[in-house]
Amino acid sequence: MENKELIKLTDCEELVMSCVWDIGEDVTLLEVIDATRTKFQKDWKRQTVSTFLLHLVDKEYLSLYRSGKVFYYHPLVEKEYYKKIQSQQFIDFWYDGSPVNLVATLCKDGKLTKEDIESLKELF
Repeated sequence: MENKELIKLTDCEELVMSCVWDIGEDVTLLEVIDATRTKFQKDWKRQTVSTFLLHLVDKEYLSLYRSGKVFYYHPLVEKEYYKKIQSQQFIDFWYDGSPVNLVATLCKDGKLTKEDIESLKELF
């Protein structure tokens, strides 16, 4: 899925996709309903979650197949790839494309602990 233009997800679609990634395998509607309830305290109806899953299929984040009477959803976009794209878009929009500006904001706002700063130094 590298280098594929991703279609923007709604907030609800992101929650559903996060649950699919967390489950880590092909998932059923009931598994996603349970995961959204557990992880995000969403008490969505079956039809609501089904609609979000079908939107994710339409946007090519998931594929859908049937085995017996059960439909399974398979992730086509990897979580790490999605995070990479989202992070870059965030930095481009809010920080003029500069990760340094992001880190500077975090430092100014006191969001980074000394341990965080040491960890960043080790990365470099």
